[in-house]
Amino acid sequence: MLGVVVSLLGAVVAAVFATQLGRQYLARRRHHALAWTLSLGLYALGMVVLAIGLGLGWTPVTFAVYWGAGALLNVALLGVGQLHLLDRERAALWWTLGGLATVWTVAALVESPPDPAAVAVPVGDIPAGEEVFGGGLAWQVLTPITMTATLVVVLGSGWSSLRTRRFGLLLIPAGVLVSGSSSAFLRADAVTLVPVVLALGVLLIYLGFRAATKAPRASSRAARQAAASDQPRPGAPVRA
Repeated sequence: MLGVVVSLLGAVVAAVFATQLGRQYLARRRHHALAWTLSLGLYALGMVVLAIGLGLGWTPVTFAVYWGAGALLNVALLGVGQLHLLDRERAALWWTLGGLATVWTVAALVESPPDPAAVAVPVGDIPAGEEVFGGGLAWQVLTPITMTATLVVVLGSGWSSLRTRRFGLLLIPAGVLVSGSSSAFLRADAVTLVPVVLALGVLLIYLGFRAATKAPRASSRAARQAAASDQPRPGAPVRA
């Protein structure tokens, strides 16, 4: 099934991304790298569970993991990482917000567990979150968490790209928006496109990260000046 394959490919991209971020955190101890490691690790988990749900059918447990890891916490932690990048002096505050989002998500899932009847959809389909949670807290927290985190990432990355002139950074908010569009495709009964946009979204975020960490090239003017400085000046002694 194409959806299973695409979901697993997205999981691989997210896992590779999380591994690189984890190595970066261990090397430099930057808070944003740790937050994004957790975020992309949860994204990978959500994509694996999506593949399982599409290929074998859904259960209340698998859908709860998919919802908590893939729809809520990974987005919240991505926003926390962006806040660390924008203001490193308030790391304790940003981690507190991340902790509150985690507690809120877990409490919401406990308060409104998935309805077994609502997750019993045909193989290859994805249950609607509103129906699964009966409009309960686990459904109600989706919009405030995802919208807030998305705004933080979009505005923060946009500002950073303008300030540093690394416009490849704009791939990060683009990827977040593409991933977020999965809910619209689900509501439109275009289930086959849900894993596609989720996989494409994490790929764009990964490419944006690569662009952000890539060493900037020297400008052509600076390169010409450097080359000229290596040439002997008229009348200057030439060293052997």
